[in-house]
Amino acid sequence: MTSNLRRLSAIASTTFVLGATAVAPTLATTKRDDGDDPGTGIGTASAIIYFVLIPLAISGLIALLVLAPGWTKNARNSTRGGFLDDPTLADRQVAQATERAQITH
Repeated sequence: MTSNLRRLSAIASTTFVLGATAVAPTLATTKRDDGDDPGTGIGTASAIIYFVLIPLAISGLIALLVLAPGWTKNARNSTRGGFLDDPTLADRQVAQATERAQITH
């Protein structure tokens, strides 16, 4: 029973400390510090452009640069069964695979 009580008190105290540290900034006063000179705020449209549209455009550009080489005819021709051909493999390995299949069956 004491181990359960210790565990419960440890969880409760940890939860209280973490909760108090998370809430502490909201309890701060709105008094300005010396040298604090806030500028004008940005509007909603500017915030959406800066924090939503520009990151989405950058992500889209990166995705385009990564996916675009696969859209060419040469890239489609170099795939067999959804896998890229390995130029180091020769017909000998394909022949060995069929020989192995014949031996095991």
